[in-house]
Amino acid sequence: MKLAFDLASSNRTILGVDSINTLGSVVKAKGYGKVVVLMDSGIEKSGIGERLLTILKESEIEAHSISNLPREPGVPDVDRVMEQVKRFSPECVIAVGGGSVLDIGKLCAVLASSELTVLDLLDGVSLPPHATFTILVPTTAGTGSEATKNAIIAIPSRKTKGAVVHELLLPNLVILDPVLTVSMPPVITATTGMDALCHAMECYLSQKANVLSDLLAVEAIRLIAGAIRKAYEDGTDMTARSEMLLASYYAGMCIALSGTNAVHAMSYPLGTTFHIPHGQSNAMLLPLVMKQNLTAIPEKTRIIAECFGYRSSDGTVRPAEYLDNELNSLLTDLEITRSLGQFGVKLDDLDALVGSAYGNRRLMDNNPMEWTKGQIEAIYRELLEEM
Repeated sequence: MKLAFDLASSNRTILGVDSINTLGSVVKAKGYGKVVVLMDSGIEKSGIGERLLTILKESEIEAHSISNLPREPGVPDVDRVMEQVKRFSPECVIAVGGGSVLDIGKLCAVLASSELTVLDLLDGVSLPPHATFTILVPTTAGTGSEATKNAIIAIPSRKTKGAVVHELLLPNLVILDPVLTVSMPPVITATTGMDALCHAMECYLSQKANVLSDLLAVEAIRLIAGAIRKAYEDGTDMTARSEMLLASYYAGMCIALSGTNAVHAMSYPLGTTFHIPHGQSNAMLLPLVMKQNLTAIPEKTRIIAECFGYRSSDGTVRPAEYLDNELNSLLTDLEITRSLGQFGVKLDDLDALVGSAYGNRRLMDNNPMEWTKGQIEAIYRELLEEM
């Protein structure tokens, strides 16, 4: 563990039941009278979008909504949304929804007054010096996008995903209201929650792990271990919803501090090529990846196992074995499928998947141990054999 870290985070974060009610007063206090609210169709249908627009209207703020954002966005999607945003010349961009919507919101805030495109940024062009005031309101507890300086976007023409990473992508305000996560169906609660668990566990075992990322990661793991089943079984449990939202935020901060590794490297090509939801692919991969990675750092393995209830007095079961059982039981209890075949993946696809995952050196070089292509292939192959 490194006794050094460099953390850039949002200017302000508000957590609490019905904290969304502060939105209008905060925007008005900043002197902004014209905003754009970004959401996807699910948020619009849930009524959450209308609630936000009403809160803004009551504060005499001119708000325009764009509600056709995709859940797994690619470069053309961001370009399309960006064109719509620019028509309104907003003083503030508010993104409400899951991680994809939040990522688009961060990019739109950066590009709203620039001629640059998202592909320019993905190709390494310097970001413009100014970003529009940005407010992020997550409605899922998983991606942690509200806490990161990252935006992950698919590049269909290259059959891959790219990342824009810069402090200008950090939001000015984050509102964490557990009430807004109640509309998540159980399956989304499960897969987004597992995404947050992946973030926390990967960052804890990261090559770049440090004193602060370790502190946040362990607390995120502990919160998720105690709350995810409750949130899945009873979506109105405000304590469980609050703990999952906080855990997701902590895990997002971990990404900014130390970063993910093998799970995400293997997950990205599944999302890009087969459009498997990110949380779903991460969840399938987590037990198998951790079965290998946990051998690298025994002391951290024991601490993670303790977050799931392990005690050294339990007998002869070792922490890694205990944790393997717990992760697999968690997938069973959350009814998360483990079969790649159900998503159209075939044996013929293995070479391309392995090549893409292994070639993602940004993530694989951050793994706690070096992996061969054969190890990556073995995990994909095992998931293909699941029925």
